[in-house]
Amino acid sequence: MTLLEVVVAMFVLALVFGGMLDALAQTHRMNAAVIAQSNATAIAQGYMEQLKTMLLSEFINSSGTDANSSPQLTATYSLPTCQSPSATAVQLYTTPPTVLVSTLLGSPPGTTPTGANVVDNLQSFDVDNTASTATTTWSAVWPHATSYTYSTASPGLSDLHMNFWLQITDLNPSSIPKCKSYGILLVYTWQYNDGTRVRYQMSSLRGIRSAISN
Repeated sequence: MTLLEVVVAMFVLALVFGGMLDALAQTHRMNAAVIAQSNATAIAQGYMEQLKTMLLSEFINSSGTDANSSPQLTATYSLPTCQSPSATAVQLYTTPPTVLVSTLLGSPPGTTPTGANVVDNLQSFDVDNTASTATTTWSAVWPHATSYTYSTASPGLSDLHMNFWLQITDLNPSSIPKCKSYGILLVYTWQYNDGTRVRYQMSSLRGIRSAISN
């Protein structure tokens, strides 16, 4: 075998292995995106189930002793939820129903609409149980949020980072309190790494809760 043939063979091998490495890297990025989406969806569904089963007086921000008294939905208020059965309560703050749904769903993923009274709920989840002590700040992790007021402290670098917009609406305001039904819109955005780039994806869940079923 001549030197030229050796060089050509090495060049061919480099092309083959280079293509294999690129395919492996692409597969890894796709797997990371799928895992992040699966975890984010499961977390959002868990919150939705909690919202449907909590005390109605809390859910509608009622100031009366009667759980079926008039709802107070026009101002931002908090709802107690848990990230896991063993975790302490985490407050989810509502976005007033005066904000259009098209405003919430039309925003680019990872960016909070400005001037629209949208309330960010930034949360960090240790989905891989690494318990990493390396932390960062929300302004560094999620630079396009409007406010960091309602966020869990010190997000872990390796954690799943998410943002929630929660809106509760009165679906039949003309009905008497005991015959009302309420709409739930939970918009959630999650963050994942695509190679060296940080990307955002957004989805939403909808639900209905009746005062009768409380």
